[in-house]
Amino acid sequence: MLSGNKSILVFNAPLEEVNILKENGLKVIEVSTEMTEMKISDILDGLRFETVTNNIVDETVILFNDFSDEEISQIIASIRQRFKGGIFAVVTPTSIEWKFNYLVEHLIEEREWYLKNQKGR
Repeated sequence: MLSGNKSILVFNAPLEEVNILKENGLKVIEVSTEMTEMKISDILDGLRFETVTNNIVDETVILFNDFSDEEISQIIASIRQRFKGGIFAVVTPTSIEWKFNYLVEHLIEEREWYLKNQKGR
């Protein structure tokens, strides 16, 4: 994670939810479809490259950078009162070097694996 850059990256989130996060004083970086081939670190640094991609994901993604576990829990609980679905994750020292699309694909695969393996319990 990029220390000292407490931010929430949002992709494909309802505008109302994005506005609520901003109104609560949180730094929100909206990731557009044209930015999905950028590295997470570049997005957090404020760079904006318009890239061409064919791998457009139809998922709401909310990524937390440099938040404590307690802060993340509180924010997610607040969001879940208004909005269901989506993928929530934390930027890690590994994922910060990944392209946004690659990270989202990885998170979707993890979710699918988890859901598949939960059914057998």
